[in-house]
Amino acid sequence: MQDTGGHQFFSASATSGHPLAATSDQGSGLNTTVPPTYFKSSAAPPTLSTGGSFPTGYQPNPYHPGTPHTAVSGYMQNTPPNADLEISVVEPTKQGEGVSAHICYKVRSRPLLSGPTAPPASEVVRRFRDFSWLQYKMQERHKGVIIPPLPEKSAVQKFQMGTDFIEQRRRALQVYLSKVVSHPVLKEVPELNTFLRANEEEWTMEMARWQAETAASSKPAVGGAMQWFRNLQHSAQNMVSGRSDDSSEDPAYLKVRDYINSLEAHLVEAQRQAGRLARKEGELAAALAEFGNAAEGLGKFDSQGLLRGSFDILCARAGQVATTSRQRAERLSATFEIPLQQQARAIKSVQSAMSDRSVALSAYVLAKGDLDSKKLRLARLRATPGLSEGKVVEAERETMDAEEKVCITKLAYDTIVSRMTEELNRFQKERSVELSILLKELALTQAQSASENAQAWSSLLADIQQQQQMVRVA
Repeated sequence: MQDTGGHQFFSASATSGHPLAATSDQGSGLNTTVPPTYFKSSAAPPTLSTGGSFPTGYQPNPYHPGTPHTAVSGYMQNTPPNADLEISVVEPTKQGEGVSAHICYKVRSRPLLSGPTAPPASEVVRRFRDFSWLQYKMQERHKGVIIPPLPEKSAVQKFQMGTDFIEQRRRALQVYLSKVVSHPVLKEVPELNTFLRANEEEWTMEMARWQAETAASSKPAVGGAMQWFRNLQHSAQNMVSGRSDDSSEDPAYLKVRDYINSLEAHLVEAQRQAGRLARKEGELAAALAEFGNAAEGLGKFDSQGLLRGSFDILCARAGQVATTSRQRAERLSATFEIPLQQQARAIKSVQSAMSDRSVALSAYVLAKGDLDSKKLRLARLRATPGLSEGKVVEAERETMDAEEKVCITKLAYDTIVSRMTEELNRFQKERSVELSILLKELALTQAQSASENAQAWSSLLADIQQQQQMVRVA
């Protein structure tokens, strides 16, 4: 299959050895079946080795499959490939009190390549609002680009300012910036350079300018109201006629769009169930700890009996298994639940890019309809005898303006289509690798935990037998 730009595409469902090939995780609630896709097959996709194991404390690197990285709270900390900078978000510091309280972070950037053209290392102080500025600027000026999502903003957690929340936010912001600086388009945007290098005075001026622009754009404008009315009229006409702007879209793209929309629900459900699994593991840890305390109390009550030592051993082993279960619950949340949540938020970014494409297509279709009506009006005026020349000239000018608008809207739409062809292909490859790693991480974690639990209970049995033998000998 070919798109209008001459790119070659393949059907993932027909490519059995490809990570985009149709697969389904039976019983997991996570449907990963991929429809015939719009993804470009210009290069071999990344693959994940099916054999071997990783050293203790290491997991596969999502950006370089087959190489280890240290997993910290479920976020991939390595610098991705294609990045020119190494990014660190460090030293979160609370500023202010009450409703004005916020966290500031030091953002450090270091060039990975040395040379006369390499930018110098930098360190700036930024807060979450500043990251939002960068996100807004990229979304505004790069329609159709799948922009990495910012971590979710929680008003409740903001006021609590817990240590876990602050550390989780710091790591998420570091991952966000690392993905931005490795993105083939976003790493070149001037706003990123401003974010990473502007000093305090320059940054204060930039934020003041942005706030002024935001306030000005929020004021109602006659032009905006008219555009809204035309869009509403266009939607009403489509409903009456039974037509849709999607009839002008590439059918292969529409299949991918439907797939992405369905994928979101499956990811959200998988993340919800992962959260349940982590909570159940935490509840098991608490129950084991309470059981250990009860066993200890029972042993003290039977202080003169033969089972005192056995109860003490049981208490120790129950506490050991409880600690392991609690750590496993934290690890499940950090290395599985939170990354799945990030995957679901990434789907929102894809949907945002798709929304930009739909808006651009609607604007193009609307402009073409407006041009057709103006051409008809001009033809009627020219055919009307005795009409003043001024009205014809005015109609000709309006027709020329409409033709120019058609050209502008078509260029905007074609630009987004071209961007999304590359973006969807890149996003799906990265998502496939990251999900494969998450599933392998889950299996490794569960296997390791089961082995630790089995060893703990097996040693309990041996210790009790030894204790009872010592009592009989005595």
